[in-house]
Amino acid sequence: MTKKPVVMFIGAHPDDIELNCGGTVLKLVESGKNVGIIDLTEGELSTRGNRRSRVLETSAASKLLGISFRENLKIRDGSIEINKINREKIIRVLRKYKPEIVFAPYPNDRHPDHIYAGNLIRESVFYSGLMKIRTGNLKAFKPGKLYFYRSAIDIPVSFIFDISSVFKKKLEVLKCYRTQFYDSESKEPETFISSSFFRNEIEARARHYGFKIGAEFGEPYYSYDAIRINDKNIFEI
Repeated sequence: MTKKPVVMFIGAHPDDIELNCGGTVLKLVESGKNVGIIDLTEGELSTRGNRRSRVLETSAASKLLGISFRENLKIRDGSIEINKINREKIIRVLRKYKPEIVFAPYPNDRHPDHIYAGNLIRESVFYSGLMKIRTGNLKAFKPGKLYFYRSAIDIPVSFIFDISSVFKKKLEVLKCYRTQFYDSESKEPETFISSSFFRNEIEARARHYGFKIGAEFGEPYYSYDAIRINDKNIFEI
């Protein structure tokens, strides 16, 4: 039996992946890939909601996405520092699940957690391949590819994933996070991402990137490394 390729998405907070890569996750799950999400923090500094509500929302979103695994590394929200302890936490999940592809936040953003997370993950992917960095019974493993997704700020684009067929479902997934995104019945303080303006921005952004590839909706990604093309896969690009 052929083992399914593992694809891992890593976000600073619960809902980061759903917001920025939700369509890509849905398409990869649909195509039979073994897809999982790693949340670095519990998002406990969020203006709206609390730890318990966020756990329940994340669980509901995960079921709707159909992912194979999800873990929270419980790094303190607002304290995603690049240090040995945090690197080891990420190295351990990389070696545990052995993803062929890792997606991480692009390390230039308005939110400091996204900046630190992107750089921390990039370092961890490198060090995960070093045999002399020991993590118990987990052997050295380095993912084949590392791609970065957009959060709030535009990023240089290496490729755009067509999510047209699953965009409506992505919006349904985001509705699982009732405390974080727009909810007309909410009594909590309004934030930028919980505003009706931001709800419209989600669709506008997806349409913008979809337009660039001749599709209805898209999600953009960047690769620091050149993407290898040959005569066999050039027609798939």
